[in-house]
Amino acid sequence: MQKNKINKKVEVLISEVLNIENLPLDASQENMEEWDSIAYLTIIAMLEEKFKLKINQDNINNFGSVQGIVKEIELCNQIKL
Repeated sequence: MQKNKINKKVEVLISEVLNIENLPLDASQENMEEWDSIAYLTIIAMLEEKFKLKINQDNINNFGSVQGIVKEIELCNQIKL
């Protein structure tokens, strides 16, 4: 999947979870108060389902920003190939 498509899907997913319309490009758990621990777990669960990811103790801390999520999805897709 192309990075643009991944990025857009991630943005839509996170926007839905956080219930916001315009997600900043640099959105992260650190700069958005809506992105609390419950939202983090919800985002992870939805990412696992939508992108068929295997999230474990080695990579669970890589999902705190849009950029980190996209990077992790790309990495997981490379491993599957």
